[in-house]
Amino acid sequence: MVLAYAIILLIVLALLLRRDLSALGQISYRGGWMTMGLIVGLFFLQSALVIYVPGQTLWQIVILNGSQIALVLLFLLNHHVPGAKLFALGIALNVLVMLANGGWMPLTPETYHFVHPDRPVVEETRPSSSKNILLPRSETNLWILSDIIPVTLPWRRTAVSPGDIVLVAGVAQLIFQATARKKDKLLVRQV
Repeated sequence: MVLAYAIILLIVLALLLRRDLSALGQISYRGGWMTMGLIVGLFFLQSALVIYVPGQTLWQIVILNGSQIALVLLFLLNHHVPGAKLFALGIALNVLVMLANGGWMPLTPETYHFVHPDRPVVEETRPSSSKNILLPRSETNLWILSDIIPVTLPWRRTAVSPGDIVLVAGVAQLIFQATARKKDKLLVRQV
């Protein structure tokens, strides 16, 4: 969800800086609309069968991680698109920590309490409407890659992972490099 907020913020910033956002629609993707349709379909599949469905089934783990790996491959296929390599790296970091912890994104009980102070904390369970699993730091493999960064927004609290930060950097690169004026693009290429 933080990624969606970051996208909105970056688009507003680009508008304030008078960037040509129509340039985003001119980017050629390998696979064209099929690629975009697949990405939207993968997010729908995750939402419909994993995020908003309780439990910790093997089927959910396969869908969640399989769709993430498919996204990495799609972004690598489109490596020429600004930000695609950062997108692939961010998702890969998230998948790595998830696979190292049974297929779910680990979240410490302390961080969960920061995000949801009104909800009970039950370790080794999956909170509703999330892809997290509550694990103590001592039991979390690759803890440094998990959702460890607390974020307070005016309307909610959340936690993000280093992979999520890399994803936001990928969005920023996509928006600002693709919408750069010709003079700015020449400067980027010369550096």
